Amino acid sequence: MKKSLALLVLSLTFWGFVQLNAQNIDGVINGLKSGNAATIAANAPANMLLTIADKSDTYSSAKAQAALKDFFSKNAPKGFDLKHKGKSPNGNYAIGTLATANGNYRVNIFMKNEGGKEVIKELRFQLIE
Repeated sequence: MKKSLALLVLSLTFWGFVQLNAQNIDGVINGLKSGNAATIAANAPANMLLTIADKSDTYSSAKAQAALKDFFSKNAPKGFDLKHKGKSPNGNYAIGTLATANGNYRVNIFMKNEGGKEVIKELRFQLIE
């Protein structure tokens, strides 16, 4: 009986962790759909890799938010089409197309586990020509 209870508690804990991680990447996707830089940055660690078109750099959370806000002010989102979402041993990832007023961007989201929380490792926007 004790083993069954322990197994149940362990299973529920693991399920909760998986759901929490899924919510983190879904939060980033929702931020992309709405063009909300703050929602995306809420899932950023102290430093993250951000690539917008041909400019790639490691940004602090605050600077990443400012760069994303600038990007969305120039490229108002019209929609986000999720092409693929998956898991790897290092974290979740997603690939999609962001439709904006100035063109479409292929977006790659790579998450990583850090301190028991899933955060953005890399966010990449590439203009589709």
